[in-house]
Amino acid sequence: MENTNNGLPGISDADAERIADSLAAALDSRRQRAERSVINSFARQNNLTPEMLEGFLQQRSERRGETIPDDVQALIDRRLREADDRLIHAEIRDVGAQLGLIDPDAALAMMDRSSVRVADDGSVSGVRESLTELLRNKPYLAGGASGSTGRSGNFPRADSDASAFASRLAAARAAGNNTLAAAVISEAAGKGILLR
Repeated sequence: MENTNNGLPGISDADAERIADSLAAALDSRRQRAERSVINSFARQNNLTPEMLEGFLQQRSERRGETIPDDVQALIDRRLREADDRLIHAEIRDVGAQLGLIDPDAALAMMDRSSVRVADDGSVSGVRESLTELLRNKPYLAGGASGSTGRSGNFPRADSDASAFASRLAAARAAGNNTLAAAVISEAAGKGILLR
């Protein structure tokens, strides 16, 4: 065997990598056995269970965990806010479609978000209440009366447009595809056609 840049004379890089992997695995195994032995011994001496001690060590390790540099934490925080904003916007589109909202982007800009929360599992709460309040104060966002007579929007819609959207909505509901049904309602609302 030839000597390469691994620092071990007469051993190839591939063999050196295999040796290093085996050594690391043996050390990890020995370290784990030693830790289990110490934990079991300490548990017996102090009338505790090994599980209690392992939980304590885990908590201690988390408390002493490495701190994240400020610039990295700022990036993480920004990305989390962006992800939360996307989840909130999706919820506004979904709930807004159910409420007959015409312009979800306008609603997002105008609604009170102080009670809107995104949970760790990604679920969003408070949007329905905020949108309901917004629509109560600004009914034109749902195509409601705003002092004018006639239909909402700049131009009257042909009955064929409404019936086409109604047909697409009925097909989506018949297929059990709620996501498609919400998308059809939202698209129709964007064109001034209210579907339920």
